[in-house]
Amino acid sequence: MIKKFFLTLLLLVPFLISYSQDGKQQPSWDQRKRQFKSEKIAYITTEMNFTVEEAQKFWPIYNKYDEILDQIGEKRRKNFAPKRAGIDSLTESQCASILDMSFLLDNEELVAKQNFYKELKAIFSYKQIMRYYHAEYEFRRRLISDKQNVNGSFGKSYKEN
Repeated sequence: MIKKFFLTLLLLVPFLISYSQDGKQQPSWDQRKRQFKSEKIAYITTEMNFTVEEAQKFWPIYNKYDEILDQIGEKRRKNFAPKRAGIDSLTESQCASILDMSFLLDNEELVAKQNFYKELKAIFSYKQIMRYYHAEYEFRRRLISDKQNVNGSFGKSYKEN
């Protein structure tokens, strides 16, 4: 679960940078989020090669699932907001509260994933479900790879930066 959290953070880092290397202002968080989701939907649609009927079944389920994950992500950002001031400035009680909430949110995310899977099983074959999960994985992998190629920073250790 901790690996998933750090992977999620790793995926979000490029979107959190407000200025590019040449100093031009980047699109807002909402604009980047919409662009990311549009690209993801296009990629999943291409990889899944849905029929009209399959698309009509899949996208409402996916959109509900995605909304739940967005809500969990927002809770996670709010939970970790005190940490931005620095871990050393937090009390033991605050740290315990942040960590406890993190595990509750991990569980909430797991339940959402299980429910999504259960809904997919009701309408798709296991092979189609595997194709979806593979498309999700490949999209994230390509996103990370693209970001590495753009700024070259992910592969470097913290000592090199």
